[in-house]
Amino acid sequence: MQKESTKAITMLIFTFIALSILGIFAINPTLSTIIDLKKQLEDNEYVHQQLTVKMNNLSSLQLQYNELSNDLPVVYNAIPENAKVTYLLGQIDTVAKTTNIQIHFIRVTSVPLSDSTQKKSIGNASFGFSLEGEGTYEDMLNFAEALTNFDRIVTIDSISIFKNPKDGSLLVGIEGRGYFNK
Repeated sequence: MQKESTKAITMLIFTFIALSILGIFAINPTLSTIIDLKKQLEDNEYVHQQLTVKMNNLSSLQLQYNELSNDLPVVYNAIPENAKVTYLLGQIDTVAKTTNIQIHFIRVTSVPLSDSTQKKSIGNASFGFSLEGEGTYEDMLNFAEALTNFDRIVTIDSISIFKNPKDGSLLVGIEGRGYFNK
């Protein structure tokens, strides 16, 4: 009887030892792997959700860009990449001719040529111009309005209208700025 109880106790001890070894070397890594995989699945679902949101946002932005793409040339013309002083002066001369203003002179003040003196911003990337012309009062108003309606951003700082002391004709003096992206 004692031999059988010793045999049962020994068998029970070996069973507990075998279960412990099995738990340590087989079940524990399996549970750890299951927990890691579950965490990776949650992380991947979060990343998938965020990527879906980003893809929807990019699609929305692409649609908006496509809607605005027809307007981009207007924007690029409004603020050209360099000063294009001669082009602006040609536009001013053309407008003067169409509005019957006879230009006596056009002066351009300093035009920034390098990035070392100017910061890259629309406020600093500009040059001044001044002109004097002759014509009727109505033509002068039309000329000033046409200057502000260029495809390029041009501001008029001051306009002065006065009589020429020599012959009594009307003269207009305009000071303004032309902007560009530097």
